[in-house]
Amino acid sequence: VDVLDTSGDMQFPAMRRLSIATAHAFLLVYSTTSEPSLGCVKQCFEEIREQRADYQDIPIVIVGNKSDLSVKHREVRIEDVSEWVFCELPKLK
Repeated sequence: VDVLDTSGDMQFPAMRRLSIATAHAFLLVYSTTSEPSLGCVKQCFEEIREQRADYQDIPIVIVGNKSDLSVKHREVRIEDVSEWVFCELPKLK
């Protein structure tokens, strides 16, 4: 297992590219209490899509962290994520 923890930090693009090129699966995690973290997940997904012609054949899991907190702490609604995942992501061939 090779873990690349970006934590919203884009300082090492070469390491990201290498990790994307060699990965067998992706776990993209955003914080439900941070709208910008979902933006980072979307950006990471776009990088995967651009760099991997086989991205549709690779398991990609998107996880909302801190979902145990009350709704008043959330900046990211599950409906917004669902809409992106099910409506905007390219469909399998």
